[in-house]
Amino acid sequence: MKGVLYCGAFLLAMGLVGATARAAERHMCTSLQNAQKNAGRRTSVIPMSRAQFHFLQGLYVGLPSTPDGLPPGDGALVIKSDSDDTGMILWTRGPLACDPIALPKAEKLLKYLADVKAGTSDGSDDL
Repeated sequence: MKGVLYCGAFLLAMGLVGATARAAERHMCTSLQNAQKNAGRRTSVIPMSRAQFHFLQGLYVGLPSTPDGLPPGDGALVIKSDSDDTGMILWTRGPLACDPIALPKAEKLLKYLADVKAGTSDGSDDL
């Protein structure tokens, strides 16, 4: 429950900061430093490899709640609560973190992302 609250507070903070920082580009962005600070102490920040980033791009395109096109940025981070299974995806563009997506089941996604990074996923596992 606390992780959900942390994620909610972080998303609100991203919205407030991002609205002014990048309103012209229509993406909610803040500095990576602010994003990590706003995520709280009881979180893990997990950088994504290129293969993992491309996997997440595919998820982004398939979600009905995301805008058309690819996500903003050229990389991604996953921020996971250390106290429960919640987290979020942050799209990174240089020193910026943009357009967070909440992850209600972060561990499940992280398992698949680990397989993608290791090159061991053959797609036969049930989601």
